[in-house]
Amino acid sequence: MDLDNKVSLVTGAGQGIGEGIAKNLASKGSKVIVVDLNQQSSENVAEEINAKFPNSAFSFQADLTNSDEIESMLEFGIVKFNKIDCICNNAASSKGIGPVENYSLEDVQATLDLTFTSLWKCLQAEIRFLKQQAISASVVNISSNSAIKGYAFNSIYAASKAAVNNLTQSIAKEIARNNIRVNAVSPGTINTPGVREYFKAEPKAKEMLEKSSLLRRIGEPEEVGELVSFLLSDRSSFITGQIISVDGGASIN
Repeated sequence: MDLDNKVSLVTGAGQGIGEGIAKNLASKGSKVIVVDLNQQSSENVAEEINAKFPNSAFSFQADLTNSDEIESMLEFGIVKFNKIDCICNNAASSKGIGPVENYSLEDVQATLDLTFTSLWKCLQAEIRFLKQQAISASVVNISSNSAIKGYAFNSIYAASKAAVNNLTQSIAKEIARNNIRVNAVSPGTINTPGVREYFKAEPKAKEMLEKSSLLRRIGEPEEVGELVSFLLSDRSSFITGQIISVDGGASIN
């Protein structure tokens, strides 16, 4: 398969898009380290993967705002597999929602910490780690179409993801000579637990968001996983520094 003999690490993999990515990577032959703040969630996903692909997944609990826990996450990969070939930085969250003038500084800082600063901390540790390994590697950061089109009433999250895009391209320029590729995947509306809860609260939103896609539907986590798996595999060996949307065409509609 595409990722045979590869070891992949996915953050925020306890549910939603991260879960879909982890499962897709395993289906392509990769060993997968399922990282999440919620230990039970990461264990559940690892168990589901191993039920289909025995001995393919291991769970790891980590708070990615904590640099020591990021280092422990990478050390776990060395202990279990003696290497990490592929990394997907998916973990993110936002605090606060509403008109920009009503945002509290605390919510702004929390969103930046959870969506951008923690990713920056991960990348800093990961790049140092991958350079020391001195093998070809690939990193994918999960962005958002909100970084491209803006996101009314969730502006700080959108701005954080725009920063993720620029960071992705900047780091790709820095480390290409080390045979490390860095790309970002930008999902549109995806069928995750959070989105399903939103549709329950706002029934009309589902129809509106489906119509915003040229394909007239929302996406599935596994469809994001397909692109991530491709970008982490050697099949995408001439692709780096790119921001690629998985959104049914919503970003051009």
